[in-house]
Amino acid sequence: MKAFKASVLVLTCLVLLPVVASAQIDVSLKARVTGFGGRFGDTYSAIGYEPTVIIKPSAKPWAGGLSYSQNILVFDANSDMKADMSIFNTHFGAKATVAKYFHPFAYGLLGLRLMSYENTDLPSESSPVFTSVSMGYGARTGLQIGGKKWRFEGSVEYLSGTTSRFLTPEAFNRATQEGGEYRNYTSHTSINGVTIAVGVVYIIDWNNQEDQE
Repeated sequence: MKAFKASVLVLTCLVLLPVVASAQIDVSLKARVTGFGGRFGDTYSAIGYEPTVIIKPSAKPWAGGLSYSQNILVFDANSDMKADMSIFNTHFGAKATVAKYFHPFAYGLLGLRLMSYENTDLPSESSPVFTSVSMGYGARTGLQIGGKKWRFEGSVEYLSGTTSRFLTPEAFNRATQEGGEYRNYTSHTSINGVTIAVGVVYIIDWNNQEDQE
């Protein structure tokens, strides 16, 4: 999984390099809290962080970019299981400026959601006992408040996706006790979540820098 993440980052840099030379770039870091619905939500919520890069290539409102979030799945159980969720999303939408200091935005999201489940009773260098990958899609809207360099950002996101297999703490404990293959104890459902995120944004505006020169 680490090799996959590294490959995604390298490919992203190669694709975006020709675009960033003459664009406004938002680099943000936010904290996230996610609540899930359905059977998955009966077990899990999530907390995490998310770095995001948004590129606005012209004076028109259209913008897009990429985000990666690392989330710890939180559950109320006495178990040796640790569960994480990584999300890679592309963003396509628009961002505007209202009254100079207010910058609303809205994006459609499309990407991948990766979940890994580990046995904390095993050595730390061991591979996860189970992993799953699914496609995610949804929407995000929010507001940036601030000037030309630093801004505060808050957003609300809804993310759904294709069906995915997941382990519950009860299923994990049963598989461990019986010595069975963890995949045979998984549940299968779509994962729908609402995320509230807040953080800071740094703005790189190549056009303004050229004007100042």
